[in-house]
Order: sequence, then C-alpha cells, then structure tokens
Amino acid sequence: MGGAATLVIAPPEGRRTTAASLVGAVESRLATLERRYSRYLADSLVSTINRAAGGGAFTRLDPESAALLEIADQLWRSSGGLFDITSGVLRKAWRFDAAKAPVDLSQLETLQKKVGWDKVERTSEGVYLPVKGMEIDLGGLVKEYAADCAVRLLRDEGVTSGLIELAGDVATIGCQPSGKPWQVAIRAPQGRDPLGGIALSNAAAATSGNYARTLRFEGRTYGHLLNPLTGWPVEGPTSVTVIGENCLSAGAVSTIACLQSPEAAMVWLSEAGLPWLMIDHNAGYSGPLATELDLSAF
Repeated sequence: MGGAATLVIAPPEGRRTTAASLVGAVESRLATLERRYSRYLADSLVSTINRAAGGGAFTRLDPESAALLEIADQLWRSSGGLFDITSGVLRKAWRFDAAKAPVDLSQLETLQKKVGWDKVERTSEGVYLPVKGMEIDLGGLVKEYAADCAVRLLRDEGVTSGLIELAGDVATIGCQPSGKPWQVAIRAPQGRDPLGGIALSNAAAATSGNYARTLRFEGRTYGHLLNPLTGWPVEGPTSVTVIGENCLSAGAVSTIACLQSPEAAMVWLSEAGLPWLMIDHNAGYSGPLATELDLSAF
C-alpha cells in the first residue's frame, strides 16, 4: 500500500477470537486488495486492464472493482476533471524518482492524449481503455478503501476498540481501551516532528501532501501531484488533512483539495463540510482543525 502499516486492537471479550487471528485476517484482506489493484503486480486486475488498452477487448469486473471505478467517476465529475485515475502516465514526463534528467517535456503532448477518464468505456461487459498506452491507477483510492475494509472486518468480529494506519491514513473503532479518544499526530511537512495531534473516535483522518517527492526544474521545486488537464505539477497546498466518517471519503476530499490552488482548495474544503487542516508552502496553516491541534499527548 505504499508505506508502513500499524494496527492496534483490543480483542473482543466473550469470544474465542484472538488478537493474532484478527491481525491475520486483516493482513489477508489487505494482501488480497494489493494483489487485485496494485499497478506494480503484473497479474493484478489493474495491470490486466492496462495491458488491454487499445486492443478492443473489455476486461470483466467484479462488483467491488466496478464500485471503485464508479467512485472514481464520481470524483472525476465533482473535481472538474482534476481527480483522474488515468493521469498516471504523466509520470513518464515527470520522473520524481530519477537522479538525472527528471523532466522530459518532449513526451508531454503524446502522453496527454492518453489521459482522460471521459475516454474510458464502461459497459455491462466491463471496462476498456480505448487508447493504446492508456493506464488506470487506483492508488488514490485503494489505500483509504483498504483501511475502511479493515475496520469493517474488525467490527464484524466484535472489535469495539481499534485503530489502523496505512501510510499516514487512519481509521478508528471506538476509543482507546482507557476510554480516551485515539490521539493521531499530524506531521509537519518541513520536519519529522508532529505539528500537533487530533482526537479521533469512530472516525477516520486522511492526509494528502505534495512535499514527500519533489524535483527541481528550471530553478523551481515541484511536487509529485500532477494536473491531468495541463500535464504539469499542481501548485496547491503543501498538505491537507480531513476527518470523516470513513477513510475513503476523507481521502477523496483531501486529495482533490491538493489538486487545486490554495484559494480554490479552501472553498472546496469549506463546501465539503468536514473538519480540515490545510498547510501552505509558507508553513502557515488554516481550517477548523487548526484550533484543535494539541502536542501535549506526544
């Protein structure tokens, strides 16, 4: 899922279920999602869809996969095309993992012809990418969805106190065994120390950021989030954290915010109606959560 994972649970009383069996069940569920949706695995569903691009054949979808693509469609529409799961091919022009020559703008025009969720065909037969070389990448959805799946699994097993964290996104069940809310740190983009912490109970917090992977080009520093409409890196907020009932909705709101200008992001976040914290490139922060940050628990 692209990062470290943490699971904290209090096994339910009065059941034979053990902590080890619960951990094993969560690991198995996460591994299944990884095998199905990772673009890095050649036999995943995502890789199968991508290989078929331009070849004329639809790839059949199971109900879960069809539902995830429908969510991607809804987010594409609500974001005005900024959230686009076909935009991953642009990384071939902006190589944030390259030590030398990280930018190749000569490819940009050709790559942009392979971007556009509106090009994707979805029917009862499945899904089809009509342009050879097109790709989908569910990385902007699956990690948050996986956290929600883990929470659902644990609740079904009777867990009433738990927390799962997947590469910075957190979902909680109830409170800590002590009865106190879970304390979750928000990292300061400029360092490893937390900016502060927020209290969660039966809620999730997702953070999207544009500072972890950067490159220098023509005297400027760019983050890894790319605008599918222009092909260039976005110049939006440094980091956005959103609290929601589930991780998927919180992550969608925070990601779309980071794809906009700071001014537009503030409007988007305010209209979403969820608690949020936005950090700009000057390390200033704003939003309803700004007054709730607490370092005393860390």
